[in-house]
Amino acid sequence: MKMRIRAFFLMCLMAAAAYTGLAAFRSIRNPWDGALPAEVYRALTDRADRAKYLLRAQEGRVAVYPNRRGAGPEAVTAIELSTLRAADCAMLQRGIPAADRQSLLLLLEDLGS
Repeated sequence: MKMRIRAFFLMCLMAAAAYTGLAAFRSIRNPWDGALPAEVYRALTDRADRAKYLLRAQEGRVAVYPNRRGAGPEAVTAIELSTLRAADCAMLQRGIPAADRQSLLLLLEDLGS
């Protein structure tokens, strides 16, 4: 009888530990739908009209475009979108402006690391 009571309490404790562990894990994960807040993107693109380059997503990779309408990509990098954070992917879908070549290289270095 004592063994059954101990086994029952042990199983209850194991179930409680599993439940609280799962609840803790779910609480630290940020449920993000992938939508980029407008104020974040606006701060990034304040000077987009004067930017020389634009980073965008193309065929699952990061591509460098000249900042003019209708222009094709100058280069498609080896940086895969699947390796990037969700926020970076969301910004790349809309385009990330780079003012000059040095800014472009810094952005590519940041995305590639």
